[in-house]
This record gives sequence, C-alpha cells and structure tokens, in this order.
Amino acid sequence: MAAPPAAPPGFTDHKFKSASGIELDVRVWPAEVQGNEPAPFVLWTHDFAPLPWMAPGFRQRGYHFVSHNYRLAPQARVDDQLADCLEAVAWCRDNLPSIFGIGKIDVDRYVLIGESAGGNLVTLMGLHLSNPAPKAIVNVYGLVDFVSLSAFGSPEQRTSKEPQPPWKGKFSPEELNALLRDRDPANILTDAMPWNEFESFSEAQISELWATDFRYTERVLKQAELHMYYALQRNADGLRIGIMHGEKFASEEELMAFVRSMSALRVIQQRVTEGKKGLDLYPPTAFLHGTADEAVPVEQSYAMAGVLRDCEVPIVECYEEGEPHVFDLKFTSPNVPGWDTYIVPILDFVDQQTK
Repeated sequence: MAAPPAAPPGFTDHKFKSASGIELDVRVWPAEVQGNEPAPFVLWTHDFAPLPWMAPGFRQRGYHFVSHNYRLAPQARVDDQLADCLEAVAWCRDNLPSIFGIGKIDVDRYVLIGESAGGNLVTLMGLHLSNPAPKAIVNVYGLVDFVSLSAFGSPEQRTSKEPQPPWKGKFSPEELNALLRDRDPANILTDAMPWNEFESFSEAQISELWATDFRYTERVLKQAELHMYYALQRNADGLRIGIMHGEKFASEEELMAFVRSMSALRVIQQRVTEGKKGLDLYPPTAFLHGTADEAVPVEQSYAMAGVLRDCEVPIVECYEEGEPHVFDLKFTSPNVPGWDTYIVPILDFVDQQTK
C-alpha cells in the first residue's frame, strides 16, 4: 500500500468549539507566492483525514489554503457534518485576517474543495452560502445524488454481498453493526483512517506524515474496519443507517425527503423549476472524477455538470479514463504525468472565477 499523502509543511494549527460542543481543528497554510494582495483562500474539506494534496498547486498561485475537519459518521448525520463545514467557513472569514494580517487576505473571495465525502459536503455548502457565495467549488468524486443509489431504491434493490474473502477483521460483523447504530456523542471522531493503513504503517509513520500525534486507539481501528466492512459488503445500511440515521424517521417518505435535501443535484433541479439559472442557481463548479470509480459512479458528476451547463453556470470537467476512487492521490506534484491534463484546467478555472 502506498503511503498516505504527507501534510505540506509551513502550516499553523488552530481549534474552535462548534455549536455542537465538539472541538474542531483548522490547519492553515499561507500562499507561497505573493500576488495581488489581498489574496483569496481555499477551504479543503476531506473525506476522512487532513490530506490536502492539492494545496501546493493553489499556494503556488497565490492562494492561502485551509484544511478543516468535522464530526464523522456514524455518530454524526450528514446534516450535522454540513453544519460543521458551514461553521468552518464562518470561522475562516472571522479569523484568517488576524492570522495572515490585515490586508493580506480577502475573505469574500473563497473557494471550496472537497474529495469523496468532502465533495458531497462542499456541493451542499454551495446551496447554503450566499453572503457571499464561494467564487468556485471543486468537487472531487463526491456524491451529489443519494436518491439514485440502490440503497434508497425499492427493498429488492438494496442488495448486499458478503466480503470476498470472508471477513477476518479485528472486530466482528456484530460489533461493527452495533457501531453503525451508535449515536453517543462521546464516541465521535473528527479524523480517521480511510482504509487499512494500520496494517502497513506505524503510529509514528502516520504521525510524521500528518504532522500530528496520532494513535491507533480501538475506536480509530473500529472506525476503519466499519468503513471497510460496509464498503466491501455494499450493504445499504451503510448509507441508510450510518450516514442518514434512517431509524429517526417515521416513514420511508420522510427519510426520502431528507435524502433529497442532502443531494445537491436534486436541490439544484428543484431550483431550476423555480426559474433560477446562472450564478443565482449555483456557484461555478469544477469536477474531477475517474471513469472507473465504483464507489461514486462518474455518472454523478456527469449529471450535475450537465444541469449546471444547461443553466449557464460556469463549469469545467476533468475525467481520467479508467481511474478508480481516490486516484487523485497520485498527483503529488506538477511533475506527475496527467497533472497538466487533469489538474491545471481546474487551477486555471478557479483563477478565472476569483479574479
């Protein structure tokens, strides 16, 4: 297994207590190139851990860069996570001027980037931020339409399969099933392992890569196996119970109304029926996706990009043929093959929107 991306050097760490009472982390990098100040900033929303691989590309173009965390499922529902992300934007706009210095940052010119679960969250943030709206959003293989997934189809569509080979994790399926239904705030994590990195990398190695004091606690290991088990099994409960907290709804109709509200594409489509278009509909958006992504089908990006294009919202689309989920982690520097084809167009697009 390849090592997780390392945190770029030169940052400062900050914390704030969210409205939920949970303390959240913010990591801040200054722009590497001093352009026409005050400079815009980019807010990076991760999927599991603070691995902002795109930071060097933006910092070299004069953007300040910020990474933040949020409450993870299954204790936090997707709307709880959205609330944390919106608070992070507010925190940045309130606090970055004192961190960088007055006149060094324009907090009204900001960009949202998210990958995977973070991509889902930034597309939702774009529906809620209007004063001011983000200058651009970059969705890196994030879900935009939960409704179209089999997990939210008819009961016979909610298929699952046993992991192949049979599950042999540290925690039993029964223990993982119990964690999926755990809503105790005391068990919340705000950073976690994306997969089975614990099998290949020591605590010291991860701590060095992430520039933090990381420990493989039982809770962290169980979170990793929870994600692996439900991803491999493709069990609908992972989304219906773990992400949406389906048990809290009195009926399937109520659950599906909530699911639609957490699907950026469905909300945008509704706004189109109300006559909205252009920047009144949604901020300019870039899409980065691999065409062989089995976790989040590339058709999700195609669909949202198509609606935005038809409604005169500026977009750019970068689809790498044959690449799976998290393929982008290979883009560690401009020297990596494909950077000019798939990353530079996104950087150029954001430059155009933040002028």
